[in-house]
Amino acid sequence: MQWEYFDRMVIFSDGDGGMVSGLDTWINGAGSEGWELVSAAPLIAPNKDGVAYGTIGLHLIFKRPAAVPQEA
Repeated sequence: MQWEYFDRMVIFSDGDGGMVSGLDTWINGAGSEGWELVSAAPLIAPNKDGVAYGTIGLHLIFKRPAAVPQEA
């Protein structure tokens, strides 16, 4: 099987209850188009000395079966 992929970086923002991603609606729409989340990695922000101090978001990778051209 052949796959197609895409990635998306999500940066968190401050919400009333803490950090939020705003992904709820978007990720359900991607799922309805056949995209499946296969990997998520945290985005870590460095401090002024270059030392990691906190997660600021996520790097998401999705895949779905690639469309195979029909033979004539």
